[in-house]
Amino acid sequence: MPELPERAVLLLSGGMDSTTLLWWMKDRGIQDIHTVAVDYGQRHRIELEASASLSARAGTVAHRVIDLDLTQIGGSSLTSEEINVPAAEDRQQTATVVPYRNTLFVAAAAAYGETQGIADLFISPVLDDHEAYRDCRRVFYDALENALSLGATHDTTVRIHTPFVTWSKADVIRVGLELGVPYADTHTCYEGTRPACGICDACVERLAGFRTNGHVDPLDYKTRQPN
Repeated sequence: MPELPERAVLLLSGGMDSTTLLWWMKDRGIQDIHTVAVDYGQRHRIELEASASLSARAGTVAHRVIDLDLTQIGGSSLTSEEINVPAAEDRQQTATVVPYRNTLFVAAAAAYGETQGIADLFISPVLDDHEAYRDCRRVFYDALENALSLGATHDTTVRIHTPFVTWSKADVIRVGLELGVPYADTHTCYEGTRPACGICDACVERLAGFRTNGHVDPLDYKTRQPN
């Protein structure tokens, strides 16, 4: 793992993984943290409220919401009301892929970081994401690091830190429980509802991660999958 910096920009969605990463960063002594959320017209817009609240609760230096309207592109159940969010049992998680989302998000975070003199970016892809989301693989971030470094205004080495990229959702939750992450205040459901739907891929994976750790997810659900 690369040496940890003193200052960093974190892409904080308000979900389980990125919130755990924020608490992980604080636990490891990174105090100068700027959080960035992206309003991309997502169905689950409630995550933006969670992101702002969690950033403030963690005592970050600043929180920025960047507008990037991806509904103009569509093609995903997360950005188009014409496409239904699939249930996990449908095995159609690729319907939730937003084309090149992480490329756009990291580039936006890098641009903000450049204005703050920060070249270290943190994002929270995990091992479970690799199959459906190809932009959650470390090889992708290696290439993106190089591209962003080449495109920076000045000679800069951009570093994209992905400390959870080989971890499962259960691993993330285990560490988060140890760190006291306020999971009740996070949002995961693709439908963007409270109570959460309990049947989309995001909900099912989250619930399974808590069960693996012998804990009950503190969120309310319309449906909880059986053990």
